[in-house]
Amino acid sequence: MTDDDFHLPPPRTMPRERRDALRTALVAEVSGTSRPWWRRTWKGAAVGGSAFAMVLAGGAATAYVAFKPPSDTSSVLCYSAPRVESAHVDVARVAVAREMPAGSSASASGTVAIHDPVAACGQAWRTGLVSAGHRSPTAAQGRTARVPPLVACTLDKGVAGVFPGPPSTCERLGLPSATR
Repeated sequence: MTDDDFHLPPPRTMPRERRDALRTALVAEVSGTSRPWWRRTWKGAAVGGSAFAMVLAGGAATAYVAFKPPSDTSSVLCYSAPRVESAHVDVARVAVAREMPAGSSASASGTVAIHDPVAACGQAWRTGLVSAGHRSPTAAQGRTARVPPLVACTLDKGVAGVFPGPPSTCERLGLPSATR
């Protein structure tokens, strides 16, 4: 088909009454409703407010799940790779040297909870107890190893697990962060 084969028909006239009726119908359709503007606004505000409340509640729930401090501070698991199945070392309570009278109970031994799991595992990496990809059976005496960036997550049992990797590691593993 070429431009020469295609011709538009000549314009047709429309009676004035028909044209006015079409204009009235078109204006009524475009306006959408015969209700006053303030009734339409309340419905929109209710829908918008409900959507905003749902987004806010979802954000609060995400923030609650994204951060959960460890409930068991007696030990920390130091992982050698950013996987829950990877080799790890259990760093138990840290003993604090203090004077104890003879006959004191074991509870007064000076052990304290681990409040900084990243620092505890950083020391395990530094001494060579943990190295990239595997757990070292013995620490290298007198040697200092490089410590990768570490992030603390809270494991299902409430113990802190420290993994090498960026701050997004906990989220990638599906675990809440142990620190804010």
